[in-house]
Amino acid sequence: MDTLIAWLVIIWGIYIIVYTKKVGDFTGEIEFAERYLGKGRTYSFLKLIGLAMIIISFMWMTGGLQSFLISMFGREFL
Repeated sequence: MDTLIAWLVIIWGIYIIVYTKKVGDFTGEIEFAERYLGKGRTYSFLKLIGLAMIIISFMWMTGGLQSFLISMFGREFL
């Protein structure tokens, strides 16, 4: 089940990267991105979000995310 969720998140991340214009038009301007990254940077921010979703999902499927979280926070928090 976890692998299925990870694959769905990867597909969603690819969709966000490929169709950034459509997603950006749907969501509108992201005020945080516009203020701190500059005018028109909502699309760049969406691409970064899509890329982060893909990387985190691959880490989750391979067990790298769990290893990273254990090394950062210890076993008490997982």
